[in-house]
Amino acid sequence: MSIHGDADRLSRLLLVPGDDRTPPHGVCRPEVIEDVVGRCGATAAAWAAETGRALLDLTVRELAGCETAVLTPKDHELLELVAVWAALWIGGETAPPEPLTADIEDAVRIHVERGFGPDSALTLIRIAHGQITADLLRACEKALPARDLPEAMRHVSATLFDAVETLCRLVSRHFAVERERWQTGQDAQRRTIVGEILRGDPVDVGKASRRLGYDLTQNHLGLLLWSDDSTRGDGLDRTAARILERAGATATLLVPAGAGRLWAWGAVPGTRPHDLSGQPLPLHVRVAAGLPAAGPAGLRLTHDQATTAAGVGSRMHGVHRIHEYRTLQLVALLTADEPAAADFVRRELGALADDSPSAATLRTTLKCYLDHDRSLAAAAQHLHVAKNTVLYRARKAAELRGRPLSENRLQLHAALCLTEALGPAVLRQPQEPVLAQLHATA
Repeated sequence: MSIHGDADRLSRLLLVPGDDRTPPHGVCRPEVIEDVVGRCGATAAAWAAETGRALLDLTVRELAGCETAVLTPKDHELLELVAVWAALWIGGETAPPEPLTADIEDAVRIHVERGFGPDSALTLIRIAHGQITADLLRACEKALPARDLPEAMRHVSATLFDAVETLCRLVSRHFAVERERWQTGQDAQRRTIVGEILRGDPVDVGKASRRLGYDLTQNHLGLLLWSDDSTRGDGLDRTAARILERAGATATLLVPAGAGRLWAWGAVPGTRPHDLSGQPLPLHVRVAAGLPAAGPAGLRLTHDQATTAAGVGSRMHGVHRIHEYRTLQLVALLTADEPAAADFVRRELGALADDSPSAATLRTTLKCYLDHDRSLAAAAQHLHVAKNTVLYRARKAAELRGRPLSENRLQLHAALCLTEALGPAVLRQPQEPVLAQLHATA
């Protein structure tokens, strides 16, 4: 048998998933998988999907301890694309099909927008190359008779080397194109101007306004938008424009800030805070908002507030996708020293700070009662319970706290705000002492 002349047979012998239940699809687009199925068969497509997952696990281990190496779903896709290309080349293809080329180029664009150099993508490809080569050489030993092994192994090694060299040339070439676009395009110019304003550098306000197409002397409402999948930026600009329009903005400034991230400002009529909590969002999008503020300094201030709200929101307990400085500024101030904030909560709440469902119910009721200026009727209406239920829970909360609700009421309310926002991070875990009692007896 000539290995070189029987690529189809070699493909059928080597490109076999270890688990027969592996479906012939992974994280790549259907168009890419359809190419593999059409050219090499469903089994090879299943092998590529299984290999992509194994490569992701290997890469996580290889890069463990490297703080700057944060893998994303797009990195998983890139690793699977390497396996796809290896399968196609083993099957006799020598030119990347259009769907695979397009997705490789998209992965490169994401790496550029994440601020990485070409070595980031090439490192993933080289890790994949080494592992795929080792896997297929072992497969040769299992699937082929001894007389065919030397030729098969030489063929597989040379084939994979050529495949990866082709892929690396494609990545390097497109990296240069994408980096040029990212650094010199209109968005890059906007990032430069906005960066100067955010750093507090002196700027010619009139000239900067003309170059941005946005009047910097207005009142600005600043937003940060990001995708839960950092490789997805689709929909961020539309979402920002819609939120700002509903807040009354007459003009917008949208600046892409990296993969799956957007800075946005809207020119709003005044500096009155806007309630954005009811805004619908795409499932993968999250938003943080500052308060309206005037002029270039206001552009910087509302952006900094949105950044703070995003930081607090990322630590919040529960599912929240819009984080407003309007509602989080107290929590932001109180959590400047998070260990001290947790100590404050536990001292103010005593056993009411227990991380338990019953204590959580009492905290929710008590906070609502205080939010409504200690109105039983208003709290009951908000919580959809009877007034006597609110009264009972408030008394029970006071018992757990170990002090009357009228004592240190401001601190009590602040502690409840912290527990609502941060949850277990500031609550008393089982086996921890009740700090209020320790301080009372000290």
